[in-house]
Order: sequence, then C-alpha cells, then structure tokens
Amino acid sequence: MFISSLSTPGYLSAGRRERLVAFLAFSLAAVVFTWPLLLRLHRAVPVDTGDPLLNTWIISWGSRTLFTHPLRFFQANIMYPARDVLAYSEHLFSMALLAAPLYWASRNPLLCYNLLLLGGLAFSGLGCYLLVRELTGSRWAAFLSGFLFAFGSYKFSQLSHLQIMFSPFLPFMLLYLLRYMEGGGGKALFLFALFCLAQSLSSWHYLVFCYLAAGLLWLWRAALSGGRAERRRLGGVLLALGVVLLLVLPLALPYLRAHARLPGFERNLTEIKGFSARPGDYLTALEGNLLYSRVSSLLSGGRIGDERVLFPGLAALLLALLALAGWALERKEAAAERFRRSLPLFFLLLAVVSFLLTLGPEVAGRWNPLYMIPYRLGMLRFIRVPARFYVLFLLSLAVLAGYGASWALSRVGRGRGRFPAYRVWGAVLLALVALENVNLPIPLAAVPVGKEVPQVYRWLERREEAVIIELPTLGLGEEHRYDRLLGFLPDDPHAYSELEGLRVYFSAYHRRRTANGYSGYFPYSYNRIFFEMQAFPSRRCVELLRGLGVTHVIWHWELVPAGREEEYRRRLLSTEGLTLEEDLGEQWVLGVEEGPVTPPGDLEVEAQAPEEVRPGEPFNLGLLVRNPTSLPAVVTEEEPQPVRLVVVDAEGRAIREERTSCRPPFFLQSGEMAVLPLRCRKAPSEAGFYSLRLELERGVLGERDFTLSLRVGEMATSEEPSLLEGGVEYAGGEDVIRIPTPDGLFPLAFRVTSGGDTYLLAARESREEELTRPQGLVHLALRFEREGPVWEEQRGTLPCDLSPGQSAVLPTLVRPPSALGRYKLFVGLTDEGFHWFGEVLVLDVEVGDGSG
Repeated sequence: MFISSLSTPGYLSAGRRERLVAFLAFSLAAVVFTWPLLLRLHRAVPVDTGDPLLNTWIISWGSRTLFTHPLRFFQANIMYPARDVLAYSEHLFSMALLAAPLYWASRNPLLCYNLLLLGGLAFSGLGCYLLVRELTGSRWAAFLSGFLFAFGSYKFSQLSHLQIMFSPFLPFMLLYLLRYMEGGGGKALFLFALFCLAQSLSSWHYLVFCYLAAGLLWLWRAALSGGRAERRRLGGVLLALGVVLLLVLPLALPYLRAHARLPGFERNLTEIKGFSARPGDYLTALEGNLLYSRVSSLLSGGRIGDERVLFPGLAALLLALLALAGWALERKEAAAERFRRSLPLFFLLLAVVSFLLTLGPEVAGRWNPLYMIPYRLGMLRFIRVPARFYVLFLLSLAVLAGYGASWALSRVGRGRGRFPAYRVWGAVLLALVALENVNLPIPLAAVPVGKEVPQVYRWLERREEAVIIELPTLGLGEEHRYDRLLGFLPDDPHAYSELEGLRVYFSAYHRRRTANGYSGYFPYSYNRIFFEMQAFPSRRCVELLRGLGVTHVIWHWELVPAGREEEYRRRLLSTEGLTLEEDLGEQWVLGVEEGPVTPPGDLEVEAQAPEEVRPGEPFNLGLLVRNPTSLPAVVTEEEPQPVRLVVVDAEGRAIREERTSCRPPFFLQSGEMAVLPLRCRKAPSEAGFYSLRLELERGVLGERDFTLSLRVGEMATSEEPSLLEGGVEYAGGEDVIRIPTPDGLFPLAFRVTSGGDTYLLAARESREEELTRPQGLVHLALRFEREGPVWEEQRGTLPCDLSPGQSAVLPTLVRPPSALGRYKLFVGLTDEGFHWFGEVLVLDVEVGDGSG
C-alpha cells in the first residue's frame, strides 16, 4: 500500500520518489547481504568480539561523552593509566554523533553499531547511485554501481572494521563537487564541504581518501578550465577544503600529542610492507563467496578480516573495460562538454592511483614514489594497511562499471511493452554483479546485553571511584626482550583480542577506569603491566597495582587452567595487600589495599656512556636509575624526560649541544635498577679528549647534571670486528637466585665487560632500524635450562655502547619459566646472529610457587 502510494501523482515529486525507491532498495539489500544480522541487531555483532566490540565501545563512549564531558572525549576509560587512549585507534566521531540519539534512547551499544553498519551500506549504495545517475542518466547503471560500491566483496572482507566499511558520504561528496564545478551554486559547494567533513570525521583513512579524490578531481578540472568563472569555482573548492581541514584539526591534536611522546606510535615501513597489497591479491576472493568459492582453483581464498581480499569480480572489470571502449568510440563532442566527457578517464586515473597506493612503499621491489613521498612528508604515517586504498579503487571501478552498463544498455534500445529489452538486460547485469558479491551467511558473535551482562559489571556501576584490572589474561607469547623494546604478542592474538574486546565492551556498562583494553596501539605501560601480571598474585604485582592506583582486581575463575583452582585460591587469599570483597561465583572482586610509594624525585640517577667513541658518529649512552628506598616507585607520567647533552673540549669550550629524551622509569621495587637509554646523534669530528655534560631538564626526575670523560678516536666496531670478546658477571651475591613466582617479570643485574679491541654497539636509532640493520648489535643473552632449554632465549640491551676494556652495570628484566622448580640460567653476550661469544655465566635459579 505504501509503495503503491509513492506513485500517486502529487504525493512525491518524481526525483524524490526515485531517491526514496533507491534508498529502500539498498536498505533491503543491506538486510539481505548481511543476513541473519537483522534477527539479532540488539544482541550480536558480525564476525567476532574483537574489533567489532572495540568499535562498539568507541561509538558508545563518544555518544555519551560528547554530550556529558566533551573535553574528556579522548581520555577514555581503558588502558589505564595511559592518556589520550582514544587516539590509539580511530575516533569514529561522526558515527558517534549519528548514533547518539539511539544510544540515549536504548542504552544498547550493539544496536547502535549494527544500525550504523546497515545504514552505512544503504547510504553508500544510494550515494553511488545518485552519482552515476547524474553522470550517465541511466537508472539501471546507477543501481549497478551502487550495489557494487556498497556490497562489493572487499567491503565484506572488512566486516569487522566498521571504520573502513562506513563510506556513505564519500560518493555524495563527489556528486556535489561535480555539480559545483559544472555551474552549481553555493548550496552545492556547502553540501560538498558538509559531506567531505562528515566522511573525514568517520576515520582518518577517509580524510585521506576524501582529499585524494577531491584533490585529483580539482586538478583534473583545473587542467581543462579556461575562464575566470571556472577559476573562481576552483578557488571556492580550495576554500571549502581548507575550512574542512580546520574543523578536523582539533581532533588531530591528541594524535599529535601521542605521536610526540610515545615511541613507535607511527607506523614504520617494515610493518606497512607487511600489510601492502600484492598484484596477486587482486585475484583473491572471499572463501564464503557464493560464486567464486566454487571455482577456488582459479582464485585464491581469503577470510573475513583479511586485508588483501581484492578481487572485484569479472562483471565489474568487463563493464569498466566496456566504459573505456565506449568513451573511445564516442569521444568527439562539443568543447563545452569536454569536462563531462572526460570523467571516465578521471575515474580511470583515480583507479590507477588507488591501485598503486594499495601496493604500499614498494612496487615489484622498487621504491613507490606515489606512496613514499607523502609518507616521508608525514601524510601517511598513521596508515598501517595500504591495501585499504582499495576503497577508492572500488568506487572508481563502480563508476566505470556504471558507464559501461549505461553504454551497453543504450545500444539495446528502449523498446516497448511491459518488459522492454533494456530493462531485461539491465536486470541481468545487476543480477550478475549481485551474484558475484554474495557472501552468505555472515558469521555472528553473540554478546551479552541487559540482564545477561555479568553481575560483576553491575556491581562496578555503583563504585564510582573504582579503578580495576581484570585477570587472568590469556597467555602471552615469547617476546624475548623485556627491556626498552618491550613489545606485546599473545600466544593466540585472535583469542586475546576477542577476550579483551569483551572486557572493553563491558566497560561501556560500568564506565570505570580499567587497565585492560585493546586498540591499534599498545603503550609501554600496558605491555609492562600485563607481562608483570602473568605472575599474579604476588607481592611484586600488588606493589605495582598499588602504585598505579588500581583499587580492585576482577578475578575470572573461568579462565584459570583446569586443576590449578585450589592453588590460585590459596595464593589469592594469602597474598599480602589483597582482600576478598565480593564472591560472585565465576568472578571474585579483590580489593587492593592502599600503601605509600616512592616519589620519582627520590630515585638515584647515574649516567653511563662509552669511554671512547668514533669521530663524527652517533653513540648510545644511558641513565642508570635505582630505587634506594624501602618503598616501590611507580611512575605513570608518559612525557619523555628531557635531557641536554653538551660536549666540551679540553679548553672548556662547548663545541656541540643537542637535546634528546628518554622514557621515564615505570616501576622499580626497593633496590631495583633500570637503564633509560639515550642517544647522541654525533660525536666530535676530531680525535682528542672531551667532557660530556648531561643535564636533566624538568621532567619527573627533576633537574640533575652529570659530567663524564669522553675520548674520541678510531677503533674497530662490532659491525666489522677484529676480535669480538666480552664477559658477564652477576651483580647479586646469593648462590641461588630465588624467584618467588613463575612467569611475570623479575629484575636481575649484571656487570658487562667489553674484551678484545672492539667497540660494542648497544642499539640503533629506532626499532625499525634495528630490524633492517641488525649488523653489529650486541645483546645480553639469557637462557633457562633444565635437562635442555625449557624457555625462550631472552635478550637485553646493553646500558650504553662499550669501548674496548670498559665495564658497565646492566640491570634487566627476565621472564621466568612458567613451571616451578630448579633451573640453570645461562648468561652471556650474543651478536646480531644470536651467536654467543666470550665467557658464559651459569647461575642456579629456583622458581617458587608464590608462598614466599
């Protein structure tokens, strides 16, 4: 009845009726292509509980915070005590705004997420429909393009990444930009800017996509324009793009702050290359594709969540080729139509540029200037997955396919009767495109809602001042290095992300600060906390939690390994500083007793540097920090400790000065030491004797200064050693090292001596450089053995570069074996190939059960 009334004269104008019918068609397609999501909108998410629940939490956090505490938008409640946590992932600002009314009405984050997903698909299709309808005049071609852009298989390979699937404003932006360039008024310019802003605020990826597409179209128009009026319009477009950038800028500030203070925050080239597309990926289809999964011998198969499922379908490719053939056959038109007639070539250019960008830093092993120039300028350093430029490739292909379909249907003729030939062939082409992109049914993950949410999170809702950590976590894998380069790799990354995704989602209900979390970046504080917590419960863990200000531990019995329940029950109830506050069955709530901690100003600091360095070359030095008090020290400040380096010659003249910084110490028990690494970019160029003055300026360690002797001269380095020798001594006095609990982290200290005639290199300037240029690096090596190796071989970074004959104290963190018992700990030095050299130290170690 409703649909039939739309055709009633006067009810709706023809244009509005067409748009409404198109929107309803794409909405129905969104329901069909995501089946059976419609049946579980309020209690499930597509794929799994990892990224979808992270994005669900981001949207609910934004929908609430933007209207209650907008200045705290980026100070999210996960990954405590880190700051600007929302900047570790996409902010999804426009999605949070769109979802806010529904969130406040329903308080159901899942419903908001799923309706954004369905609405994004429907409006993506409608936007592309209107764009191609404007360009070709063909409804069938417009429907085909809309279906291809909205429901292309690539979109469904990204089903767990709403920030990539959500593209409803991109085609609208191009539509109104084209209208304005072809004579439209201020309304078209305003709508272009509005849709550009809305899409750019959905994710940083789309800011780049929008400006790339709009910028190329601007250049294309500029190359074909000739009059003053056209140049004024081009100026109007630049003004609009500038205004949009200014409006987006405030959201960039937290990302810039995080980039300035957090090491590894930007994406390095090694990581980027791993997520770059390869030409063969354009022959990879989804394994669940209704059509191509049956011809898998011809195509590679990829799963939902894979970043390089890029096969667009044969029908789309053939129609795009048909568009170019049609353009070549009919390219002779009036000069006034030159811009409009050239648009197929523009979309071809956009497709080629996007294709090359998906390949990342290298194309066939050669430097890719199209990617690397903007990367070097800082414009692409936040993009981890170049393959996601495929979104623009897909849009370009969809438009070209629309051109091809329009040209083909125009050759069929309109005919007469109820089903003229062009309609039949239009339906056939549309069905082919749809068939190529059916990937049903989509997997769903059930998520607790309402009364199904575990009782412990309802309990937390009533504890406004609570700061929590949820334990145990799933097992963490072998990281090998637990000092300055502490990374984070779970045994099962997918299972870990699903568990932490659920915990992040539940934080949308209790809204308390939590050390748990999951995002696109893991700060050092998070990595350190959860490696330490592998030994929980222990005195060391309680001291760390107390220093962090954590008030409660949520203990999940369902995650305790079978057969160890009684052991953990005994340890939890006997560990000093923990009290059982609530027994909720599968979860216990343990209170962490408050206690004093040592302020960072009370820590002792000593400088360590190589006694001799090579002329004009960089060198590594460090600050040796020790906790001399009887209380633990926990430093949550993330701002780097600023250090001023001054080189003074023999006559007392300052000949070189530079500023550097290091990460503050994080956690030191009584008597524990740590090294804070520093790097001097250039030694004096002339051989001789100098003084090196280190001045700590402000920062958590306060103002301190040190003066060291420095000799500059030629010598062999460990990059090309003439004799690689060295030794290690244990700095402790006990015969047997007793480690109270298995796993976790435990501090040990050694004295390292460089033997022979070789200068030992401690580190490169960055972790990426250490991965690409490991030659010459020397590490401390540690290996636990009991009738053979039983645990990972671990490595530690030297406290500074060591010149021949020099000794230095090297405190390091080791990860004990996860099984109780007695071990031999072998300690020595290794080169970059992990070949041990020099004398090997053998220590007796006993790993206890926490009772001590």
